Amino acid sequence: MSAADVLAVLNGQPPTPTDDGTCHGLREDATLWPEIRGIIETSIVSAPRSRQREIGPSELGTDCLRCLAAKLAGWKQDKGAAWLPFIGTCVHERFERTFTGLNKQGFDPDMRNRRFEIEKRVTVGSIHGLAGGYDVQGSIDLYDRHNAATADWKIVGATTMKTVKAHGPSQTYLCQASLYGIGLTREEERVEHMCIYFLPRNGLTLKDALPVQMRFDPKPGMWALTRAQLLVTFMDLIEQSDGADVRDAWIRTLPKSTGHCFDCGTWANDRDPVIPETAKPRTEVPERWTRLTPLLESRYPQSENTEQHNS
Repeated sequence: MSAADVLAVLNGQPPTPTDDGTCHGLREDATLWPEIRGIIETSIVSAPRSRQREIGPSELGTDCLRCLAAKLAGWKQDKGAAWLPFIGTCVHERFERTFTGLNKQGFDPDMRNRRFEIEKRVTVGSIHGLAGGYDVQGSIDLYDRHNAATADWKIVGATTMKTVKAHGPSQTYLCQASLYGIGLTREEERVEHMCIYFLPRNGLTLKDALPVQMRFDPKPGMWALTRAQLLVTFMDLIEQSDGADVRDAWIRTLPKSTGHCFDCGTWANDRDPVIPETAKPRTEVPERWTRLTPLLESRYPQSENTEQHNS
């Protein structure tokens, strides 16, 4: 702090701010931040959503065949502490309290008497392979029983908002909403509408939100489940015939998303070695296996199904 700043403080004036908005003599090195950051990131990666290993409804609709196959094959994935999804998780938790409080209070052993169910766990189908199988399960952000509608909160940035306005929800979102409806019908619940509410991550008010409402359609979800099962069958066939190395090599030949995929580049099996000289020769994929690839669809043949699309 300069002598002029000292005199200014003694005269009851604030220190002179610098060009970057800070004040001389007040800013220190952020030595406390590493520990605080570590606590936050550990909390993020330890959350149940981050630890999920089996594939869920939010992943089945991707147009990235390579990442879908990698997930189904159980490749190790390292995403680190994902900050933007964590923001969405915090919003979800707040909404959970909000809508739960709107239900009539008191003892109610039958959930079917409640209008709102929050984070309702549903089984949307199953995937089976030679090594076993599992149910595909997910949690619906909000089920409005009175209106027979599912609702999914998407906390998104300006780019996603612009894309949705121009082209509608991505097939990933469409398949996810469809699968949730399938899960409810398996429980004999009524489903008529699928709602995806795109909420602005950077907006000042919900005037910038984009609500999308569609008629419930099970076809996108069934397409996604069928495609995943077909992928598992192909991978089992390759592994049983030529081993896991050839299966993994085949996965690396599958087409990536034509847009942006958050999973690309996060797979340990898909990375080049740190020391190239220690790398094993690339495994060749026999032609009979590459002929399977055209049988897999990256894109769902989407039909016009939107009831309401307000900006």
